[in-house]
Amino acid sequence: MSGVSPLVIKFGGTSVGNGEGFVRAARIVSGAAGERPVAVVVSAMSGVTDALIGAAGTSAGTRTTIRGRVRALCRELAGRHLRAARHAVGREFLPEVEGRLLSLLDRLEDGLLGGSLPGEGRRAEIAVYGERLSAEILAGTLCSAGVPAAVSPDPIATGFGPEGAEVLPRETGERCSCHVRPLLDEGLVAVVPGYVGRSPDGAVTTLGRGGSDLSATALGRGLGAGEVWIMTDVDGVLDADPRLVPGAATLPRLSYREAGAFAALGAEVLHPRTMEPAAAAGMEVLVRNTFDPEAPGTRISARECGPGLRALALCRGLSMEPLEALDGRFGEVFCLLGVDVYGTRALVRRPSGSAAAIVGVGSPGDEELVRGLRGLHRVGIRPLWAGNTAAGLTFVVAESRAEEALRELHAALLRRREALAGEAVA
Repeated sequence: MSGVSPLVIKFGGTSVGNGEGFVRAARIVSGAAGERPVAVVVSAMSGVTDALIGAAGTSAGTRTTIRGRVRALCRELAGRHLRAARHAVGREFLPEVEGRLLSLLDRLEDGLLGGSLPGEGRRAEIAVYGERLSAEILAGTLCSAGVPAAVSPDPIATGFGPEGAEVLPRETGERCSCHVRPLLDEGLVAVVPGYVGRSPDGAVTTLGRGGSDLSATALGRGLGAGEVWIMTDVDGVLDADPRLVPGAATLPRLSYREAGAFAALGAEVLHPRTMEPAAAAGMEVLVRNTFDPEAPGTRISARECGPGLRALALCRGLSMEPLEALDGRFGEVFCLLGVDVYGTRALVRRPSGSAAAIVGVGSPGDEELVRGLRGLHRVGIRPLWAGNTAAGLTFVVAESRAEEALRELHAALLRRREALAGEAVA
C-alpha cells in the first residue's frame, strides 16, 4: 500500500466501554486496514478520565486514608480493564496485554501516591492513563483478530501548559514521522492514546476535555491522511440536541466552518478545535456510528452547503447587558447584539443569567429570521432579541421558555427544510 494516504479512525469512550466495544472497534479497523494504512486514536473507557482527575486533585485525609482510596481506585480500574481484555483479546496475546495493563496501573498508583511534579503537571500525567490502558487493549484485540498492531509513543506535539495545550503542527509532523509512520510502513496498525500530547521539554500535556477528536485530526494532518473517521454513539452530527428535540435529524454534510461553529456552541459530538487541523490540511472528516457502521454518517469538508440553516444550538445562562457595564471583562461576552438606546448591547455569560439563545448555524437569510419569529409568535413566545450575529442567527428568549423555543424553531426552520428537500426529490 505504498503511496496510499493513511486513514485515521478515532473511537470515543462510549465506543470502547467494555470488551464487546473493543471487539466491535477492531472489526471496523480490520475492514479498513485491508485497503490502506490505518492509525487509530482511542479514548479512555467511559468515566475513567473523570475518576483519574478526581483522584489527582484529592489530598484531603490522612496518608493512610489517601493510600486506601488510591489502591481502591486502582483495583477498580484493574478489574474493569482486565475484564474487557479477557473478553476481547485472544489467549495468544492476553498474557502480554495483561502484563502491560498491570504495569501501567502500578505506575499510576505510584504517581498518585508520590510524584514530584507540580499540581497541574501531575494532574495531566495522571489524567491520560485511561487512554493508555485503552490503547493496550485495542492493540491486543486487533492482533487477536489477525490485524498486526502496536501502541505508538505519543505523537502529538504541543506548547507548554499541561491542560488544553496548543497543538504544534510542524513538530507533530516530525513526531509522526518518527513514531507512527514506521509502524505503518511495517504493515502495522498504529494505536495512539487520544487526548495526550508532549510539550517541547517532553512533559505530558493534554488537549482538554474531549481532546481525542482533536488528537485524530492533528494526527491526520501530521501523517498526511486523506480522511479521518470520528466513531461515536450516534449516526453523525444531529441538527439539534436529541435530548431536547426528539425530531433531531442527522446532517449528511457540513462545511468545516459550520461544524466548527456548531461545536463551539456546545454540540457535544465534536471537540470545538477538531476542524482546525482538518481545514488546514484539506482532510475530510466523517462522523460515524460505531454501533451502526453502515449508516452514512456526516461528512465534513471544505465544501459549503449553500444558503439556509443546518443546525440549532441552545446556549443557556446568558444575560443581555450594555457592554460598558462589563468593566473590560470581555471574556464573558457571548456575542454582540448591536446598538440601541442603552448603548452597545451584548449577550453575556452569567451563572444566574435569565436568558437563553437559540443559535442557528449555516448561511441564513431574512427568510429564516421571519419564519423563526412567526414560529415563536405562534406558541406565544416573545423573543427578547432576534437577528444575525457573529455567532449565527440568534433568537434570545427567557430561560424559562428556552427548550420550548428550541423545539418550535427546529420545527419551523429545519423540519421545513427537510420537507422542501423531499418535494424537490419527488
